[in-house]
Amino acid sequence: MPRLRRTIRFVAPAAAAVSLVVAGPALAAPGHVTTRHTAKAPKTGGSPATSFVGGVLPPPPPGSTAQYNIAGEPQIRADGAGNDVITSEDGLGAGTDAWRSTDGGLSYTSLPQPNAVSSASAGTTGLAPGGGDTDVATAPVKNANGFYNIYVASLTLGNITLSVSTDGGASWTDNPVAATVPGDDREWIAPIGADGYVLSYHAISTDDQIIVNEGVVQDGDAVTVMTYDAFDPSTAAAGTNDNELGNIAVDQLTGDVYQVFAACPSALTAQATCAGNSSAYMAVGTPTGTVPGTDLPLFSFADHDVYDGPATATLDNNFPNVAVDRAGNVYAAWSDDHDVSVAYSTDHGATWSSPKKVNSGAAVTAIFPWMTALAPGKVDIAYYATPAPENDQTCATSSASDPCQTEPWYVYMAQDVTTTAGGGWSQVQVTPAAVHLGGVCQGGISCTATGNDNRDLYDDFGIAASPTTGLASIAYTDDQYAQNVGTANAGECTAAQTDSVSCDHTSFATQTAGTAIN
Repeated sequence: MPRLRRTIRFVAPAAAAVSLVVAGPALAAPGHVTTRHTAKAPKTGGSPATSFVGGVLPPPPPGSTAQYNIAGEPQIRADGAGNDVITSEDGLGAGTDAWRSTDGGLSYTSLPQPNAVSSASAGTTGLAPGGGDTDVATAPVKNANGFYNIYVASLTLGNITLSVSTDGGASWTDNPVAATVPGDDREWIAPIGADGYVLSYHAISTDDQIIVNEGVVQDGDAVTVMTYDAFDPSTAAAGTNDNELGNIAVDQLTGDVYQVFAACPSALTAQATCAGNSSAYMAVGTPTGTVPGTDLPLFSFADHDVYDGPATATLDNNFPNVAVDRAGNVYAAWSDDHDVSVAYSTDHGATWSSPKKVNSGAAVTAIFPWMTALAPGKVDIAYYATPAPENDQTCATSSASDPCQTEPWYVYMAQDVTTTAGGGWSQVQVTPAAVHLGGVCQGGISCTATGNDNRDLYDDFGIAASPTTGLASIAYTDDQYAQNVGTANAGECTAAQTDSVSCDHTSFATQTAGTAIN
């Protein structure tokens, strides 16, 4: 396949980093805001007081497609040394921003845009054809150069750009046609060992098949070696259309691949009354040999039913999520646009526990779940939540009993350290201030960016736990003008533009105290 290769090396100036004071008084350095927040677990929880520090991520380096951090839909991963990498999208055709932390998520430095095709010494003259629906993965094993590979997948018009860094994000190599089936939407990526990966996506041109590409990094290039359909034809849920795929994960011990998705029930009688994606499924790729000419496993996919909800339920708000712990236990999470639920499997996804509700207390309505798991049974999950009784996505008026245009949304994290033993979820509020006011539309590109059909929070955000400390770091979207004040993004928007897409930017919060999950 043709590849677009280029190398950009960048040493970030002081203004392109955010540093945080985590002990003693919170001191704000010029150009950014330092915050400290202690969230107390509820009386029914099992975790001591949990503290977070956070701030607004800096702008991309000079020569990028944007002058400010205008990004949304961030994802975050931690490599084997506990270094965090965050990516966030500027929009289809506008590129992807990236940041790296080498101190456990306490400070971040801007990296060159992974899918840029040119860079300038100053200004915003860089070009980046990617930038839609980004995802990031970090290899669990070091490559031959002594670095953990970083993979950044991003939608390009009609295809997927897969960017790879083999030197810690200092330089990138791109494959702008990484999808073997063209006409794609919402891609996800996960690593296999030091140099392998799996890339999943919706193939719109073939009726929303869930395609999984398996590949390997050779001389810095991402090369596809095998293509799979994640649906088992004998058990495919409601055919291949009208499903919502979530992320993809790999058990690094067994090699099993897990692709979560939501769809209608598989029974034809249930499909007749299904109003949306009311069932959760896990497509499991089991190693059955080796791909010829490589050391990569050859997979056989089969679908397993995780949970069948009521016929009126929708379990894709927004998106379903999967995580695997170090013992091979698998976790599936989803939101029905009111509650976040988690189920688990201890037999490689074949059978599943009954789901447990995660959100509680002031987190009355919760959406956008994302999990991370390390030690057996220990799971963190982040989500946006509001005290409002429902997510009014398209409301026209607001009243004291139904404040649909002003309902506040916050970032929450819940933790269960005995999930597979029956456990229980202990919840904390991560952001002291709201990250958005009003309804959150989850209809994708059918949403508008302002008014009663607001998509400012876009469709997802992420959490990762450091394998060295066991503490969580969260990357999230914020559309509040006040959060930009005093930062390098201060000129991005005006006070009048708060709660609009003009103020969208990516922020982070890192756990500094509380229970670790490693």
